[in-house]
Amino acid sequence: MDKDVVAAAFAYKKRRRGVAVVAALLLVFVGASAVGQMTQDRIGMIFALLVVIGFVLFMWKDWRCPACGKRLGPEFGGGECPHCSTRLSA
Repeated sequence: MDKDVVAAAFAYKKRRRGVAVVAALLLVFVGASAVGQMTQDRIGMIFALLVVIGFVLFMWKDWRCPACGKRLGPEFGGGECPHCSTRLSA
């Protein structure tokens, strides 16, 4: 894969990750509170739990190297893939 294509794909993943974090936080705090007030607090807590589980599953599935497809994981420092050593940022 071309270096520019890999860098662009990784930049897109980083932007999508940021949007997912903001959306999950809004849904957990605002959405769960609204659902809890409209129904019961227990249903609001279940909604928040489902949002957190969905966010974790999204991050687990999405946070992969665009070149080799392997998970980047928590040990990822931001410069290159720990598996294939492909430079991910421009």
